[in-house]
Amino acid sequence: MTSLALRYLSDVARHLHLASTDKDEILTEIRDHIEDSARELMDEGLPSDAAISYFIDELGRPQSLAEQMYSVHSQGSWYHTALAVLPHICLSVLFAFGLWTQPGWFVMLLFASLVISAFGWKKGRPSWTHPWLGYTLIAPIVSWGLAMSAVGYGAWWVLTEGTLPLGSAIYFVSFVYVAVSLWIVIRILSKVAQRDWVMASDTVLPIPFLFYWFVFFYQEQVLVAGQTGRPVQGVESSAAIVFLVLAAATALFFRISRRVVRVGLLAIMVPSTFVLGWLSYQRGPGHMALFVASAIALVIVLAPALYDLRSKDVSTEDPVFVNEGRQA
Repeated sequence: MTSLALRYLSDVARHLHLASTDKDEILTEIRDHIEDSARELMDEGLPSDAAISYFIDELGRPQSLAEQMYSVHSQGSWYHTALAVLPHICLSVLFAFGLWTQPGWFVMLLFASLVISAFGWKKGRPSWTHPWLGYTLIAPIVSWGLAMSAVGYGAWWVLTEGTLPLGSAIYFVSFVYVAVSLWIVIRILSKVAQRDWVMASDTVLPIPFLFYWFVFFYQEQVLVAGQTGRPVQGVESSAAIVFLVLAAATALFFRISRRVVRVGLLAIMVPSTFVLGWLSYQRGPGHMALFVASAIALVIVLAPALYDLRSKDVSTEDPVFVNEGRQA
C-alpha cells in the first residue's frame, strides 16, 4: 500500500462519521478494492504507483466517497428508530396525563435514560441511544440552574444586606460542582461530536425547549394557578404536543440517510418547537423574546459542528488527486 493510498484512506476516514466498527469495515473494503483493481492494471503493464493513482482518481474525492458510504450505512432500522423515539414519547405521556408533577415518574424516566445511556456507551454508542443520553444530561443542567440561583441569591443579599445568607462553603461547593459537572457534560458531548456532530446535535435537541418551557410557561402558569386556582392543563398539553413532534422528527431523522437533510431537519425543528409551544398556549414571551430564544437554541444545537470544522483540511486542493495514472 503506497503513501498515496494511505493518504486517501486517511482522508476518507476523516469525513466518515460512523461508528468505529463500521468505519474500519468500510476502510478495509476500500483498501482491498484499491489493491485488487491496481493489481489488474499492473498486470496490464502499468507501474504500481501509477495504477493506484489512476484507480484512486476514478474513486473520486474522499469527502464525496465518505458521504456515499454515510448514506448507505447511517440509516437506522425501524427497530432502532422506535428505540430512539421512545424517550420523547414517554415525556409526552407524562405531560399529557399530568404525571410530570409527580417526581417519581421523572426519576424513573431519568434512571431509565441513565441505564440505557451507560449501556450504549459501553457498546460503542449506537446511534439510537443518543436521544436517551440527551435526557440524561438534563439532570446536571437543571442542577446548574439551582446552584447558580443560590449563588445569585447570595450575591443579591450581599449587595442589599452586606452579608451572605448562607455559609461561604455552600457557595464554594456550588461553584466547584458547576465547574466539574460542566466539564463532564462537555467531555461527553465532545466524544459524540468527534464521531458525528449531527448526532451530538440530535442528542441536545430537546434540552433548549425544556429550559424555555419551564422559564416562560411553567413559572407563569404556576403564578396564575396560584392566584386563580386554574389548573395547568394549557402548558401540559403544549409540552405534550411538542414532544410528540420531537418524536416524529427523530423518527424522520433516523430514517433519512443523507447528512445534509438531517442538518436541515435539525435547523427547522429547533425554532419550530419554540413557536409551536408558544402558539399552542397563546401566552408567554413576546415575538422578540421568542425570536431571541429560538436563535440561542439554534446556536446551542448546532454548536457541535465546530468539532467538524476543526477537523477539515485547510488546503484548497487535495494533493491526492494528482493525475499520475493518466499521465503514465
